[in-house]
Amino acid sequence: MLAYRYGDLARCRTSTDLMTLFYVFDEYTDVEDEVVTKKMADMVMDGLRNPNKPRPQGECVLGEMARQFWALGRKTSSAMAEHHLIETMQLYVDAVVLQSKDRMHDRLRTIDSYWVVRKHSSGCLPSFALMELELDIPEEIYCHPLLERMRDCALYLISAGNDLYSYPVERARGHALHNLVTIVMHQLDLGPQAAANWIGNWCDGILNEFLEARANLPSWGPEIDAQISQYVDGLAYWVRGNDDWSFESQRYFGTKGETVRCTREIYMLPRVETADARLDALRADIADVETHAIAAMQIRMDVKC
Repeated sequence: MLAYRYGDLARCRTSTDLMTLFYVFDEYTDVEDEVVTKKMADMVMDGLRNPNKPRPQGECVLGEMARQFWALGRKTSSAMAEHHLIETMQLYVDAVVLQSKDRMHDRLRTIDSYWVVRKHSSGCLPSFALMELELDIPEEIYCHPLLERMRDCALYLISAGNDLYSYPVERARGHALHNLVTIVMHQLDLGPQAAANWIGNWCDGILNEFLEARANLPSWGPEIDAQISQYVDGLAYWVRGNDDWSFESQRYFGTKGETVRCTREIYMLPRVETADARLDALRADIADVETHAIAAMQIRMDVKC
């Protein structure tokens, strides 16, 4: 796996199952309003918190997926990893509900208010929680300000890169309001290329913050330090792994992923026409030329993992 470096197949299965749950939840909620999304979010959280409780007859598959995921996953999880997973999954589904509300009310956020939601809607924090499956890091160390900052830096880098790569697809489908490219374009009055450049420069600063925090971590003794080193390397693996996966999968670039990796250019796609005209005015502001090239950002993690 690109993001996790377990030697344990059971833990690899848990991580893979969480990614599957994310994708299915995303597909269901991308087209729903906040009321339906909230019901689906509650199903997922009930399934996670009660993995031994049978799901109601006729319920959406999400509840059973969540239940089965954690019924198996908790068998190889530390207590602290379970606590952090449930805690951050609640933040994740709450953010997706808020994202649905924004979409239904055509709300375009500012850069700062976007990150309030995107920090959790990205799903990064639950994904990071699974890096603890085989670790036992004390809570007071887990909450150290430098580790908190490194988690934030990693999720910023992952989310910003994802927004760049997914922008053409989301724009074509009319789902680009919750995307950093769109928000930077509108707030700073930039075109797509200038917005991508701005995001790339911003990420350079975030990367430097990550490396500085890593260099200044205190020592908690050999046993804890070894676990912290593994955890921090895991954050770096996640940033690089997500970048590689974006090109190796066909989710954003079809069969042209390797070409995009080499040229660092992605192209606008024709818009998909729908019967919903609510977003037409905002869509028209995003970009007018369908073949406009936008340079993709390359995320470099100079951390020895």
